[in-house]
Amino acid sequence: MHLTGTPGILQSTAGYLLARLKCRLFKGFLPAPPAAPDYGGVYRSPQYRMLTAGDCDQGSYIETYVPDNPWLADDGSVRAIVFLHGFALGASQIYRAHLLHLVRQGIYCFYPNYQTGFCSFPSTPWRTFGELAREVIGDGLIDSQLKWLRNALASVSGAYERTGLGAQTQVQTTLYGHSLGGLFALSWPYYVGQDGLPSWLLPRQVVAADPIPSTAISSVPGPLGKLLRRLTDDVDIRKTGRGLTVPVAILHGAADWVVPKAEWREPFRCIASEHKAMYLSFTDTHGCPGHFANHEQATNDTGFFPPLLALLMLDGVGTLDDLDWRYVWYALDQAVAGGAPLDRLDFDLGHWSDGRPVRPVRVYLRGSRW
Repeated sequence: MHLTGTPGILQSTAGYLLARLKCRLFKGFLPAPPAAPDYGGVYRSPQYRMLTAGDCDQGSYIETYVPDNPWLADDGSVRAIVFLHGFALGASQIYRAHLLHLVRQGIYCFYPNYQTGFCSFPSTPWRTFGELAREVIGDGLIDSQLKWLRNALASVSGAYERTGLGAQTQVQTTLYGHSLGGLFALSWPYYVGQDGLPSWLLPRQVVAADPIPSTAISSVPGPLGKLLRRLTDDVDIRKTGRGLTVPVAILHGAADWVVPKAEWREPFRCIASEHKAMYLSFTDTHGCPGHFANHEQATNDTGFFPPLLALLMLDGVGTLDDLDWRYVWYALDQAVAGGAPLDRLDFDLGHWSDGRPVRPVRVYLRGSRW
């Protein structure tokens, strides 16, 4: 059974629920998905520290993951990742497995919660809804997107200095973001230049998972779309893309209804980099549990929401599976390691336990000739 195309909310939700029902009824007769890779050989720093700074209520809170044994490049520089969360997904638990995967490789990770509130999972559903409302509404007015991006720039700049990076130490920085954070990662170099910020904040490459091209995107449905369209000071890749000259990889899901893949066809042209590609993963429910190439494929835990609510509001339930290990994580690992060029990545998603290959990743857009 395969779910393909770009389904709407109801079709996507129904497909997910039917696949889960199939697994519940026939799991013992269906193949298992690929197991997690063995990362023992790359976890050079199993020990790390997590430092916090800033105020959650002010949009300045940041978590810094510091490896005990940093991974040094050939020139002696350290590797760092600025990790930017999606809209109203500020709690780091949502991405914690990925963050730990990175820091255990010896990579410094900077995780700013650039909105207000929701810096960790609340203890009750009522507190959860209160925190989410506070993250969106802030001080009583819906904050501007540009304000959030500048919150992230400021908190990351301060965290670099407190950690002894930046001007004090050579550092190779990679930008990574999911959803709204993906747009911020792609727009980061433009605003570093516009705001006259230190050059050491500029990345060597950018990886974005299911990014939005702009909050003005017309196809985002439901309450999420209404909130996004009410934001002011829009950050739009059509403007900020001219500042993006480093290698870029966009990792999208073919079943993402929040940001259908076609919404990127025209904005992709606006990215100035000569080395850019947009890839597509595909939902595959041949076995159990299945892989769902939706807007939340890059999240690891959306347990703050009941699954049905996560499906209807977020387009997916955050899980740790093959689309993390061999798609999203793999691309970012390649960027940090300086491995394969980001516009020429070759993904191997492995096989189901019955030997059938997992549906492969495809290139959707590449360079200026697409």
